[in-house]
Amino acid sequence: MFTLRQFIPGILTGFAVLANASAQGENLPPPLYYATTTGLSGDALRSVLHDIIDEHKEVKYSWLPFLDLDESIGNNSHVKLVYSGTTSPKDNNGGSVGNWNREHLWPRSFGIGHEGPDNADLFNLRPSDVQVNSERGSLAYDDTDPEKSVPLQFSAPGCSKDNNSWEPRDEKKGDIARACFYMATRYDGTEPATSDLRISDIPDAASARFGKLLTLIQWHHLDPVDQAERNRNHRIFTHWQENRNPYIDHPEFVGLIFLAGYPGLDMDGDGIGDRWEYRQFGNLAMSGQDDPDHDSASNLLEFAVGSAPDKADQIPEIYFSSEGGSINVSFNWNLAAGDNGITATIQRSINLLPGSWGNVQPIKSISIPNGKGSEKVTLTLPSREHPARVFYRLQMIASPKDGAHP
Repeated sequence: MFTLRQFIPGILTGFAVLANASAQGENLPPPLYYATTTGLSGDALRSVLHDIIDEHKEVKYSWLPFLDLDESIGNNSHVKLVYSGTTSPKDNNGGSVGNWNREHLWPRSFGIGHEGPDNADLFNLRPSDVQVNSERGSLAYDDTDPEKSVPLQFSAPGCSKDNNSWEPRDEKKGDIARACFYMATRYDGTEPATSDLRISDIPDAASARFGKLLTLIQWHHLDPVDQAERNRNHRIFTHWQENRNPYIDHPEFVGLIFLAGYPGLDMDGDGIGDRWEYRQFGNLAMSGQDDPDHDSASNLLEFAVGSAPDKADQIPEIYFSSEGGSINVSFNWNLAAGDNGITATIQRSINLLPGSWGNVQPIKSISIPNGKGSEKVTLTLPSREHPARVFYRLQMIASPKDGAHP
């Protein structure tokens, strides 16, 4: 018997530096703040997160918090404007042309009242130019259609809108998405003057459904958490509301909760479902070719055979044996790999040179379910055609199914 490390060459390798976004820099949550979330996902995780962050200290709907939270780094007499990317004097707040006001990222018309804690929640509010705020109105967040895009009347570089959506500048897409995920977790309608806020791919103001969900997931992925966002999150916790945005501290929570409705989603087209990648690597843009634990097994292979991609001591268990002139190959098969359009191919070479590998068609295949969404596969290969040494390898081929990525 031979293990993968001993017998199979040619597995794709790569390099990635792993770093959980919640562990970068300063301003981290207390050690036990998220202790009750261990091992959870889906609605169970959302429910526990709600219990952690609800009943926060309510702040008065005023100008004061933004003078602290959104102060410009380069000019402490100015605040940063969320859509424009510019700054405005702190004392220039108001409702007239040229002033800055308070933008509800999740609009009031989509379920936020004027009396409850949701109206003044600092995770949902940002300074914005009055005219740009009016330009955005209550449009849902989405990538705008270039063919239907409407020119903006006021200055908001990088932003665009069409008849039913607003697209902010790239540098704020992730920040805005995580604010929306927070609102959909924090508010479930159980408190007076609040609604059950939900994110949907079909926004509906009447039922407090805002969106679009899939776009916000993409924005969260494409614009990762940065230190400025962590700083604001921590400042809200220590000086204002005494709660945190879980999706800033733990970006992987987005995938564990909101990707549940997209089991085949594969945004980067590497043949590995994004839900699995979020579970393993949080918000990192890992590809199927990467090998973060340097065990000579790519992420794609480890996903397909169900081994741990981030633990070098857990290499894929793939065995070759000889019986009666035939070769048997046995390995574990993750059924989710098939759902993501991945197929396993046995290849053979007599000299290990590039270009010398050819596919081998098994003459028999036996699959035995072994629980936890996987099965044990044994393939019987034809007798060897050459008397000299012959090398075999197991190769994974990723061909995402239709609809696997947007």
